Amino acid sequence: MTNLRLLDPNGYTVPGTVHTNVPDANEPTVRALLQDAAVTDAAQWADHGYHAGDYRIVPDPAS
Repeated sequence: MTNLRLLDPNGYTVPGTVHTNVPDANEPTVRALLQDAAVTDAAQWADHGYHAGDYRIVPDPAS
């Protein structure tokens, strides 16, 4: 199991995107959800130059 989170281009965790104890079999699904969240968040901040491709999915430091 792993913990995953989505970071914005400035390195901040996007609220609501921390997933804990993700079973290995579900990791691809959670990563897809986080990629969708990146698109949504980037659209909200597009006026400030945010692009979904600049977001990162990383293991949670607590894992």
